[in-house]
Amino acid sequence: MATRLISFPADDIVLEGIFVHPEHLPRAAGLIICHPHPLHGGDMENHVVRALADAFTATDFAVLRFNFRGVGGSTGRYGEGIGEREDIKGALTWLAAQPMIDAERLFLAGYSFGARVMLAVAAVDLRVHGFIAVAPPTFHGAWPSRQAGRGPKVFICGEWDPYAAPETLRVWVERLPEPKRLVILPGTDHFFMGHERTLAQRAVTLLQELS
Repeated sequence: MATRLISFPADDIVLEGIFVHPEHLPRAAGLIICHPHPLHGGDMENHVVRALADAFTATDFAVLRFNFRGVGGSTGRYGEGIGEREDIKGALTWLAAQPMIDAERLFLAGYSFGARVMLAVAAVDLRVHGFIAVAPPTFHGAWPSRQAGRGPKVFICGEWDPYAAPETLRVWVERLPEPKRLVILPGTDHFFMGHERTLAQRAVTLLQELS
């Protein structure tokens, strides 16, 4: 695996990221991972984000994790979920342009706030061929169109999650078109402490099964 620090534009700002890709493959599927809420300490070094990145790179995905605007070395400031959608689109543009990436196999993943923002992009951006939404908060803002998003749709939450309430999430996911899957991890909540590897391995397995 080759790892490098990268930067890319979104609107009129510049975002920082870490890109890892398998050197032995001429072209690999690409995954962009979006971190939790910037105003609550979320960044690309979050433990769930790192677990997802490690699990997918181990299965020969090229993985880009990055800091939203105003976080770490990324310029700009918090965009209330709207500006962050442009950040994800900028990440998609950068990743799709890399010669080692199969642009027909671009996926998004997000955790908490990152999952909600990611879902809004996946609903409208045809470059996205599937997604993994980890603990998307169910109490804030409107959900994207129930018919939106193509390819595999994986949702993961903890059974004790007060923010991504399993039953509320289940009702919404049931109305989405196939292929889709909702996983409720027992014995954990919104933060998945001690369950990161289990979460990440389930995400890998389900995305591969549904693709």
